[in-house]
Amino acid sequence: MAMMDTENGVRDIIYVPIGQTEEAVALPVDDLPDDPSEVLVLLQQEFAPLDIWLDIAKAYLQQGKEENFHAILSNATEDEIEEYYPDSQYERSCILCTLASYYVNIAKGESDQINRVELLTKAEKLIDKADLLWQHKRREDREQMPCVARAHLEFAKGNAIDAEKLLDEARGLKDGGKDNIGPMLWKAILLFKRDQVADALQWYKRALRMHPGADAGVRLGIGACNLRLGNFEHARLAFQRALDLEPENPDALLGLAQCELNEFTPVPESLLHGGDEDTDTASVEEKMEAAAETYTAAVQRGLELLRRAFNADPHHPAVNVALAQHFLIKKDGASVDHLTDKLVRGTSTNELATPRLRAEAAYVRARLHHQDGKLDRAEAMYTAAVQMDESFAAAAFGLAQVYLTKGDHKSSMLYAERAYAAYPDSVPVLKLYGHLRRKQDAAAAAAGGAGLVSVGTFGAGAGRDKETARILKKVVEADPTDLESRLELGDALLASGDYIGALGAYEMAVKIFGDRARNGKGPDAPAALLNNCAVLCAMTGKNYDKAKSLFLRALEASAAEEGGKKTGEQLDAQNERKNAAKSAQPIAFNLAHLDEDFGYVKEANDRYGDLLDANEGMTECLLRRAAMAARQEDFDKAMELAKEATERRPDDVDAVAYIGYLLMKQEKYKEAQEQFKRLREMPKKLSVEDAARRAAAGKTDPVTHTSDEYALISSANAAYYQAVKAQAGAKLVKSGPEREKWRNLEKEHLKQAELYYTKALQKSGSNLYAANGLGILLAEKGKIDEAKATFQMVAEGLMSLGGGDHSKDDGTEDSDANANKDMLTSPDIWINQGHIQMAKGNYVAAARNYEQAQQRFFFGMDPRVALYQARNHYEANNMEEAKVTLKRALHVAPWDHRLRFNLAYVYQEHAHRTLNRTLKGAEKGKQQGEGEGRLAQVLNAIEDFKLALQLFQQIQAVLQADKQKEGKKSLAQEIGIDKKRLGMHIQFCNKALTDSQPHLEAAKAEEDALKTRRDAQAAARKKAEEARAVALAQAAAAKELERKAAEAAAAAAQERFKQNQEKWLKSQAEEKAILAGMEEGEPKRGKKGRKGTGKATKNETVYNEDDDDILVPDPKPMTKEEKARLKATGLFSDSEDEEEADDKETDEDEPNEDAKARLKAAGLASDTDDDDDDANANVDAKKEAFPEKEAEEEEEEEEDEKARALKAMEAIKRKRAQAKKDDNEEDEAPPEEDEPDEEEEGRKSAKKRRRAVIDDDSDED
Repeated sequence: MAMMDTENGVRDIIYVPIGQTEEAVALPVDDLPDDPSEVLVLLQQEFAPLDIWLDIAKAYLQQGKEENFHAILSNATEDEIEEYYPDSQYERSCILCTLASYYVNIAKGESDQINRVELLTKAEKLIDKADLLWQHKRREDREQMPCVARAHLEFAKGNAIDAEKLLDEARGLKDGGKDNIGPMLWKAILLFKRDQVADALQWYKRALRMHPGADAGVRLGIGACNLRLGNFEHARLAFQRALDLEPENPDALLGLAQCELNEFTPVPESLLHGGDEDTDTASVEEKMEAAAETYTAAVQRGLELLRRAFNADPHHPAVNVALAQHFLIKKDGASVDHLTDKLVRGTSTNELATPRLRAEAAYVRARLHHQDGKLDRAEAMYTAAVQMDESFAAAAFGLAQVYLTKGDHKSSMLYAERAYAAYPDSVPVLKLYGHLRRKQDAAAAAAGGAGLVSVGTFGAGAGRDKETARILKKVVEADPTDLESRLELGDALLASGDYIGALGAYEMAVKIFGDRARNGKGPDAPAALLNNCAVLCAMTGKNYDKAKSLFLRALEASAAEEGGKKTGEQLDAQNERKNAAKSAQPIAFNLAHLDEDFGYVKEANDRYGDLLDANEGMTECLLRRAAMAARQEDFDKAMELAKEATERRPDDVDAVAYIGYLLMKQEKYKEAQEQFKRLREMPKKLSVEDAARRAAAGKTDPVTHTSDEYALISSANAAYYQAVKAQAGAKLVKSGPEREKWRNLEKEHLKQAELYYTKALQKSGSNLYAANGLGILLAEKGKIDEAKATFQMVAEGLMSLGGGDHSKDDGTEDSDANANKDMLTSPDIWINQGHIQMAKGNYVAAARNYEQAQQRFFFGMDPRVALYQARNHYEANNMEEAKVTLKRALHVAPWDHRLRFNLAYVYQEHAHRTLNRTLKGAEKGKQQGEGEGRLAQVLNAIEDFKLALQLFQQIQAVLQADKQKEGKKSLAQEIGIDKKRLGMHIQFCNKALTDSQPHLEAAKAEEDALKTRRDAQAAARKKAEEARAVALAQAAAAKELERKAAEAAAAAAQERFKQNQEKWLKSQAEEKAILAGMEEGEPKRGKKGRKGTGKATKNETVYNEDDDDILVPDPKPMTKEEKARLKATGLFSDSEDEEEADDKETDEDEPNEDAKARLKAAGLASDTDDDDDDANANVDAKKEAFPEKEAEEEEEEEEDEKARALKAMEAIKRKRAQAKKDDNEEDEAPPEEDEPDEEEEGRKSAKKRRRAVIDDDSDED
């Protein structure tokens, strides 16, 4: 049994029970026997529980008595212990794991590798033994302690991944059946060390939720995480809770001090970041004063907390380092040395003295030496800090500063990169790193450009310069008043090609200079800065007035720097320019250049002349004058001015290079190559640093421009063009030694060009001009695919130099971006790409590339590119476009006889191909009977032959008139036209014109025959159309006549039906009256006709269903007008009228004859109906003769009438159904466009009339 004092976390008294009694032996923790054997005898005799063995061992360890600790646990791990404590598996497992962890901790500090391996092996055996105690258990029921101990062992071996897996596994296990937050805390510590602070904070919170009563260590972890994340309020709460648990905990006091020292700054956050969103209306001075008071109070509270922490534990390494940093600010070197001495020397016995704290202590001492100017001692301490903890980047930043001060930029950059990788958002680190990159970029630009001819903006590379500008932009955003970084940002943007951004940076620097000058805190903007602003303003905005104003301010600033007080306008006067000071001469030169760029040629010329009066050695003015003359095609004057520049300054490499350029423009390639050879042999001016470096290395040989890229590429270009001329000369010679001489000369020049291009690429692998030239040579050798790949890489390189995305927020594109791309892109790239595509047969792509070069660089006016375009159209068999292109180019350059010759050749070839095509077409037309359009093609071909002949003759006349002059090549040699070949073309055209006459006559004959055939066909078509029109008109008239006749017939039928209906109704009424009278005299017969009908009203007509026939009264006789109308329609004749008269004479007593005929036609009456009247008369006679049979006969007659009535009704129903079916078929049948059939129309009219009769007669049915 053991009693424990929880105040100190250890037991004050450990009670060892005696046997099975209630008595125990008390062992004071602070007064344990020095000999562990006494305690072991007691524990063994009394069979003390194993947890008491472990408590006593821990007590010895806390007192520093490691041998006693080891002796107690070694005896507790003997094999016989298992016999005495078979049921204490958990306690035995804890003892084994504790001893194993002890061995692991000793092994960590062991320098001897053999001893270290031995200790780790012992620990592993103990852990394996602990695992064996739980081998019979399921995996999820095993104990947590062996898993944690094995994780500890794996960390010591360096297997961090396996160790973390074991910790994750241990979190799912129990410790003696209870939860243990140890693995969670270990996981949180690991994440914190990896700077995964947010994740570490979550694990600390999980541990606290699982064990709310945990000790102060968990709260310290939560506070440390919040402090690192900048959550000072939560960190302060966590540290305060730890102090509540342990009032004098130095770590908690240190954490609270760090919160006070880091939460507040002497400058308000609103002024540092996001000042525009600050809603505080106080002035800047009031904000600064309030922030200073708050910061001072916080520092005082932090120092008080550090004092309490130091009193609680004077040897706490983190507290000592924090105090040393405070004394460093106070410049108390003695206190700094005292606090950091043990940590730096490594003599501190405190287990908290980690490598990081030792490195921080060395860093603080190094900063002290750095402040005192002791760079060597500071370098030594910074280096020691880096060696103590390689991940401590603050020491690397200090080394970068030291090496920069010493001038070792290479070493400084090495350590600055390490600091930047660790602190990418630190303003001091960004400033140092950006400054070093800018220096490195400037050195690379100077090494690459060589200062010859201004062919563009040289830099370290567009991508690198942009990255440097991005870094420096962060610095100026954090501190807008940082003037040095602002100027370096402008330089970086200028080198990257972002001229508008550079101008903005320089203008802001000018503003900062002006603000300081107005406040009396410094001078105004220097002349060099104002000059740069003016140059960029002229380049980007094309604003002459603003640029000139800035140049005048620069002149004034330059004079002020030398004590002058004149204004810029005064200094720009002509007499002042002729006596301009040396410092003002570059600015005056830029003013002259500004007039030249904006077209003020006379003013520029005068300014250059005044500068030459002020300084005869300023040969740049002569070269600018030469450039103006060259633009006006006055190469003689330009050459004279350039040579004058070399006479004034024989070592002027720019003048020598420009002479070579002028010779290239005049196609004097051999002389140009000699000039560039002279350039490569000229001495090169070295900077002071380079000269000192060469002297230190013992190099005394003169440095020349032999490896200068511009000189190499220019020499290669001259050699290539000489090879092209040699190739043209070889074509003028048929064969023999002369042709072989030209071929050898061509090969020699191509070899030289390849050599120079290769040297330039070896000097700078990103030189696009050299790559372009090498691509041309590959194409000349027939290596089309390699040449295409080379040109593609050149094009991609130029586009990358054009500068990324310059689109503005409003969707418009920055005009300067386009200017950059146009300036950096060469037309030769597009032309060469076009050559490659044409050689591969991709004529559409080739046309696109040629068009890009023509429109983008020459405004569609370059005859050389036009010749390439025409050749591409010719190869694509697009003769018309080739002719149009060459004619347009000939209008632009009428003196170019190569254009004239090629145009004549295109006319000739087009005409020849046309005649051949039409001749084949004529032979084919004889078989197929076709020859359409052949005459026009033949006439156009003959016209093309005539034009080609005229152009060839013009060239022949020019060549004949050209006289050979001594020292000058003939015109034929210059334009590359062979007189003999020209004569062959003329002869061919004449012959073609002669041979084309029979072909023309045949084409005319075919055209006449074709015309005759066309006329006959047209007449036949016209006649057929007229006949068809007549037939259509007749059909339409007949259709209209039938329609009108049908309407008239329908009207007449309707009228007759009404008359017949009235007559029938009248007869029915009379019959009714007769029947009524008969009914009064003969009652029995009165039943007939009324059966099943009911009673009729006075004015109601009764229809008897038993009637066997439906009698329709005769129609009213037609009038003469009606007959005339029917005769007009052709549906009525005089014979019908005569038949009607005969009927009246022979059968006047049968008024219903016509109705019966109509019913018979409709299928509603039979042939036997005609004899009904006679039958009725016979019946009446029989009735009078035989009155006794009257009743029987009446009954039979009644039955017969019923049968006939039913039969009539069935017939009516069938007819009605058939009529509806016919109507549906007529409605569904599609309309026909053929002429109507008269017989069919007649059947339809009859059917309609029958349907009308049936419908009207059977309404009541």
